[in-house]
Amino acid sequence: MKARLTAALLALGLVGVLAAGAYGRTTANTKGAASIKVGVSLAGYSTDFWSSYVAFEKQAAKDYNVSLVGPISANGDAGKQATQIKNLIDQGVDVLIINPVDSAAIAPTLAYAAAKHVPVVSVDVAPTKGKVYMIVRADNLLYGQAACKYIGTHAKGPGTVAMLEGDLASINGLDRKNGFLKCMRAYPKLKVVQYATKWDTPTAVNDAKTALSTYSDLKGIYVHWSGPVPGIIAAEKAAGKFSKVGTANHVILFSNDGTPQEHGWIRAGEEDATISQPATLYAKYAVFYAKQAVAGKTYSAGTKTDHGSQIIKLLGNLEDAIVAPVVTKTNVNDPKLWGNFKH
Repeated sequence: MKARLTAALLALGLVGVLAAGAYGRTTANTKGAASIKVGVSLAGYSTDFWSSYVAFEKQAAKDYNVSLVGPISANGDAGKQATQIKNLIDQGVDVLIINPVDSAAIAPTLAYAAAKHVPVVSVDVAPTKGKVYMIVRADNLLYGQAACKYIGTHAKGPGTVAMLEGDLASINGLDRKNGFLKCMRAYPKLKVVQYATKWDTPTAVNDAKTALSTYSDLKGIYVHWSGPVPGIIAAEKAAGKFSKVGTANHVILFSNDGTPQEHGWIRAGEEDATISQPATLYAKYAVFYAKQAVAGKTYSAGTKTDHGSQIIKLLGNLEDAIVAPVVTKTNVNDPKLWGNFKH
């Protein structure tokens, strides 16, 4: 395998990258920016959030004068993602941007990349094992806490709250769940029922229908991502349990992503709130750190960035903890929100 990899790199004129050493020790002098090849592996990009991310990432690649190889979608299959990433490395990419399907299962692939001296930037999802150059991600515990505080302070009287969880094999789904449950202890009159959906939209919508029919005292629904929202709204209407935000008997609906579609439902009074998970900044800084990795730039925890975040330590790696604001009817038209961008 090593002989084939070296031959491939020689054919591409990239053998200098391999010789430069581990984790991006090539300097800007030996590796021109325009020749940097960034391999991109995503868990999937069929959702509104990820299709927007892909568009923003292409623009970021132009802005930073690098070439993208991909994005390649793993369609939610961790084994498939591992194979795809090895193929990208064998093609001679200089650096990788990875959105892991599974936070733990990605570890052997990260070890393979390190052995081949290919640095990795992890975007949106952090690995729970293995080393990366930088994680570009918001604090997902805060996502869950924000949903809890909104529902807890807006629910009228005691009752039930349904949480439609993402995949708990992803640190994002796990953090959103844990942040929500810990915070909900402050609202003992609200009982939380949990549904494991693994980011599957039809499953989440069906679970919402179950909650609507099972709990006559349902006060709110927290869904970990935006995909199921239109189905949930439709289910409420079909069950005769829909009322607009702020009216009597309204079932609070809080999601995550901050897509243009969510903004539309918030404006229409059909959804209460979402978290604006900043696709623009995720894309921009994933590419930025990929380029910095190749240049050999180093960072340390505690550093404040020029985009309002701070670099922190997470599970043995550095993370640029991007700021992700709550969006409600009061700020939904803010032009700074990525869901209001045109691209």
